[in-house]
Amino acid sequence: MSEMRPDFSLETLSGVVNYNRFVIDRMRPYLGKRLLELGAGIGNLTPLFLEDGRSVTAIDIEKSLIAAHRERVPASPSLKVECISIQDLAQRRGEANSYDSVVSSNVLEHIPDDTIGKVVEAMHSVLKPGGHAVHWVPAFEGIFGTIDESFGHYRRYDRQTAARLFQVSGLASRSASAGGFQVVSCSYWNMIGFFGWWFNGRVLRKREIHRASALAFDKFIMPLVRIVEPALWRPFGQSLLIVAKKIT
Repeated sequence: MSEMRPDFSLETLSGVVNYNRFVIDRMRPYLGKRLLELGAGIGNLTPLFLEDGRSVTAIDIEKSLIAAHRERVPASPSLKVECISIQDLAQRRGEANSYDSVVSSNVLEHIPDDTIGKVVEAMHSVLKPGGHAVHWVPAFEGIFGTIDESFGHYRRYDRQTAARLFQVSGLASRSASAGGFQVVSCSYWNMIGFFGWWFNGRVLRKREIHRASALAFDKFIMPLVRIVEPALWRPFGQSLLIVAKKIT
């Protein structure tokens, strides 16, 4: 059984501003005006999701993370923060077909196998027809190591397993007239990070990412990645972006 993700991993990610901006830039074409942030944690990405006049509902199932989120991210009429699962949210009156996008970054790998199908079904329920599920996840099971174990990861993804997320509930197998999801993009990113994750988690068998190392990577490597990588063929990467559209 995987452990819960430790707060120190979220604190580390709070400082990697170039990386966080890189993730948002990849997601931006699929973000609508009303957005549901799944597994919002301590709010590392919420301020970026609020840009461009969006309204954001940020949810997480961990009370301590939601408390930290409310302390770190300024209150706004455009922001709602709540400790609730997406499954419970989807059961509320008025939530069906109400969001332009459901988004997450490094969240889906924390959801157990017996729950992920219900999460996908809840995404489908709350999305408007034509809305997008947009998720950044760790890539390649072959580099799953001690850091993944420490962070509470159940899995890493490749293109095939990421696409199957939207078939686990049977939704993607339906005809267009019956509704479901259509995968519109599934791409690897951060090829340099792939080797670093493998070396630290599989060879050195580390159990955490030291903040100094993460900040150095963010300062010196990520600006180059942001410029160069979008123009490259990317057969692998440390992360993967999966985008699925709700079919009416």
